[in-house]
Amino acid sequence: MFKSRLAVIAMAGALSLSACSSSGGTPAEGSGPIKIGVVIPLTGFLSPLGAGDKAAIEQEVAAINEAGGVLGRDLLVTIKDDKSDVPQSVTEYNQLAADRGYSAILSSSFVSASTAVGPSAESNKIPTVALGPVSAFADGSNPYAFTGVAIPEVYAQAMVDHVADQGYETLAIGYVGDDLYGETGNEATLAAAKEAGIDVVVDEAFDQTGTDFTPLVSKVKAAAPDAFLVWGAGPAPVIITKQMEGSGIPLLMTGAQASQLYVEPAGEAAEGVTMTSSIAVPGRELPAGSLKDLVDAFADPWVEANGTYPPQFAFDGATGVQLLVAAIEKAGSADREKVRDALEDLDELTPTGRFTFSSDDHAGLDTDAVAIVTVTDGDFKTTEYSLARFETDLPS
Repeated sequence: MFKSRLAVIAMAGALSLSACSSSGGTPAEGSGPIKIGVVIPLTGFLSPLGAGDKAAIEQEVAAINEAGGVLGRDLLVTIKDDKSDVPQSVTEYNQLAADRGYSAILSSSFVSASTAVGPSAESNKIPTVALGPVSAFADGSNPYAFTGVAIPEVYAQAMVDHVADQGYETLAIGYVGDDLYGETGNEATLAAAKEAGIDVVVDEAFDQTGTDFTPLVSKVKAAAPDAFLVWGAGPAPVIITKQMEGSGIPLLMTGAQASQLYVEPAGEAAEGVTMTSSIAVPGRELPAGSLKDLVDAFADPWVEANGTYPPQFAFDGATGVQLLVAAIEKAGSADREKVRDALEDLDELTPTGRFTFSSDDHAGLDTDAVAIVTVTDGDFKTTEYSLARFETDLPS
């Protein structure tokens, strides 16, 4: 039902242009700037995701232009706020897509919103890279929609592999209901756990806008699993973390919490929490090589500007820009169709892993792009499990 509702929203999304837009704009070929649109949640309950995306995109674009631009042209990015709202995201996306001056779009880090713009990407024939982990784009059935973040199925498999390595036999899962990120992640975890012989003793949906998760927490504590995995974004996982403090049950999170925007409000309760993350998040602990060079090239100026190491969302935003730039350079053109074709044939190492897109794979990342980290002294430290994997299974 939820997926069909998203399709209705997408098809009904406003196609009219705002006063500052036009159906013309900068030609795809020429000497003017190459235009890319971005739609992200800068306000609303998912604003922490969009804040990291925005800062990273601006840093990346500034560095690209300072180095001579793309195909000798400046890169011009227009960023729109979807307010953490699916219909608003579709409206903003449609306005950008209808302007032929834009060569490509980075769609929202809000998974349900990015999923909803899929039909618009296809009808407007504009290459789109989602900044959220959109499983619906993974199989290439939508020729214009790609995912620039590891999808929930990949994160779920990586976490279950870790859980199995720890010898855990039982697992509780809490996930955001009526949301594609939580639903898809939960389904993928259930499948992977079954394959690994891990018994899921609690499988419970929760409201991501809630402020008290006592019923869920009580059920988990009563089941006494070997670990409790939470699939969600925004404030809810912080609250759950505080309510689980002192339970003695290992708490597991996903890449949506791989940020100080989770660690700082969770405080002492976050200590010891283990989570999946982009391979870039523990970048300071990566072995020397091409991947670490790319991570450092983005992270060093970020630290200088912000005083902290980049969060998951920042690396995702930078990767989104890099994928589009690589496709434009490969195509030798900013033409939408040529950029789309180049994206589908792209094999590109980025700070978040090596993307190998193809006609039937628009996700492009595998579990080697995922690290398992633990919150230690308010920072993210790589687990011994992932440090060992870095030696044999690292994107290059």
